[in-house]
Amino acid sequence: MKKKQDQAPIFNIRQHCDTKDVKNIKIAALNEKSCTIAEFEENHRHQYYEIVWLKRGSGVHNIDMVNYKYEGSTLFLLSPGQMHLIKPEEKPDGYVIKFLPSLFRDAKDMDEYVLNTTLFDNIQVEPMIKVSSAAHTAFEDVFAKMDAEFNVDEEDKEKILLSYLKILITHINRLKKNKITQTAIKTDINLKLFQDYKIEVEKHYKKEHGVQFYADSLFTQPRTLNSLSQKYAGKTAGEIIADRIILEAKRELYYSTISVKEIGYALGFDDPAYFTRFFKKQTGVSPNEYKVQGSDEKMLKTNAG
Repeated sequence: MKKKQDQAPIFNIRQHCDTKDVKNIKIAALNEKSCTIAEFEENHRHQYYEIVWLKRGSGVHNIDMVNYKYEGSTLFLLSPGQMHLIKPEEKPDGYVIKFLPSLFRDAKDMDEYVLNTTLFDNIQVEPMIKVSSAAHTAFEDVFAKMDAEFNVDEEDKEKILLSYLKILITHINRLKKNKITQTAIKTDINLKLFQDYKIEVEKHYKKEHGVQFYADSLFTQPRTLNSLSQKYAGKTAGEIIADRIILEAKRELYYSTISVKEIGYALGFDDPAYFTRFFKKQTGVSPNEYKVQGSDEKMLKTNAG
């Protein structure tokens, strides 16, 4: 079973609907097969967050080897790295939204709408939300507007889609905030420790890059944090720190005009060469190459306008 899981394809946001001129977010109705067919063909992982709304019908959604039976209007919230496959019993109807953390230009927005809500926390036992009739109407409106905006040939689509996404997430949070139980976190000491580790990383990642610092802060051992990170996130404790650093670096490289050296210093790297090596190891390209790619994309958008 483990071998199958390891061989599951990993999709990036550029795959499927790759003709659309949007980098950080995609939306498609389930009848747009070229954009959504992967949801139904094989177990797969992806490198982005995903919101799946099945408006009606029934079937099974297998997420991380667990079958979730759905019937009627249902939402599924998926985090990067989760493996899943939808197995409908009848023709599906609804939407799929995919988005990257880099969609949120302001890190505080990412915290407020994604991290702090715990909506996309893949350690929650229930990634499925049953949609009430009142919420169904609101979702119908927001999803339809997002779909329409995604398909128009206009400037600043991502800005408008981000605004709609914030509204949508707020609606979803209303539904889920009364359903998410904190019992597991309170009673499972290991789960609570892992949650505390992620909070500490968020507070200190710009200065502290070593797992030992966080282990000391939480009065535990690095091997314990590694074990819990593997269990609940499928990554090492060090990879969780690295992911957070890279996310911030990408934001600064894409959106700001400060130099690579300054970005490295701001993220706790005293040696610019080491920051470059670290970034390239994690992403496959150097910070300068990534910055140039971002500049080229913004220039193309400006010229197109």
